[in-house]
Amino acid sequence: MKLKNLTYVYHSGRVNRYTSSRNYPEEFFYGLNSVKKHFENTDIIEFDNDLDSKLINLFSRFLRKISGLPFFLEKLISKNNFRKLINSNLVVLTNQRMGFSALPVLIITKLLKKQTSCVFIMGLYNVNTKKKIKLLMRQIFTYIFLLTIDKLIFLSEGEYEYSRTKYTRLKNKFSFIPFCIDTDFWKSSPNINKDTKDILFIGNDGMRDYKFVIELAKKMPEIQFTFITKKIQQADLLSDNVTLINGVWSEETLSDEDIKKLYENSALSIIPLHESLQPSGQSVALQSMSMGIPVLITRTEGFWEPKIFEHQKNIIFIKNNEIQAWEKQIVEIFENYEMSNLIASNARKIVTENNNLLKFNKKLDSIIFD
Repeated sequence: MKLKNLTYVYHSGRVNRYTSSRNYPEEFFYGLNSVKKHFENTDIIEFDNDLDSKLINLFSRFLRKISGLPFFLEKLISKNNFRKLINSNLVVLTNQRMGFSALPVLIITKLLKKQTSCVFIMGLYNVNTKKKIKLLMRQIFTYIFLLTIDKLIFLSEGEYEYSRTKYTRLKNKFSFIPFCIDTDFWKSSPNINKDTKDILFIGNDGMRDYKFVIELAKKMPEIQFTFITKKIQQADLLSDNVTLINGVWSEETLSDEDIKKLYENSALSIIPLHESLQPSGQSVALQSMSMGIPVLITRTEGFWEPKIFEHQKNIIFIKNNEIQAWEKQIVEIFENYEMSNLIASNARKIVTENNNLLKFNKKLDSIIFD
């Protein structure tokens, strides 16, 4: 017997894709097509435009100021969205920003025992303050958040294990699912010419090292770089060997097919990161691997599956962001074609087997419905 109402909460960019006839990868829908089979009705809420409510805006800013946590109630809690959330049997919030922003509503439904809430977690413990009062408030609100949410799904094994150690009484709420991608979409066309030394950098999250990648391109003028990001502007570039495309996935500056072509025309995908428990770079890394492109990435605590991905076997790790180390590794990749081709082939195989949507959906269904 089906349940009645399901609501998924996303950042912007989903509805346009979901309602179009275009071919698109499904990973950023976080299992929607699988989960909705259990429900009669499905709603999608996009976390986007500010609401015209001074009271909610002020309250939201106050919560952000005292805790440093991503409370953005003004982007979520309209009358229509409130009704959808309050009447849902299951609410799936696709990152903790949506989770904190919906927290007042989720507390109400928790008290009424009306629904199950599920939040995907990626970077919950990123802290950008040293103020004691703010840190205390952050801890209090984080604990309230963890108490309120029924199921917390971590996309990084490191962050999952850290949470189980830190909050032992709540550990039964925590699950780990490796992020998975649409390997049927992210697959190179046959007979693609890989006679290129172009390097691709994609990303917009706060854990990417943007200054480093600008400096790296400057130090390697003989190589062509393509940057796809809104975090770098043309005036920031220090060299003329960079093609800059300002955009983010949600705004569809490039179509998914356009991004796929850029992968196909690149020899290497680079992901320099700041240290963090956040599983930063995982979607780009997995898409690159699925497309048969070797990945060079900073090794951080938040790397999502350290037991599966091995240095020089199916990925290339660098411990820190030192220009000379990255230069040396890039030169080695381009000079040793057999090594880089083997790494790319191994990566494609492991992602196809371990990080496909069928596995993701099966694990998600077992967490939510078992």
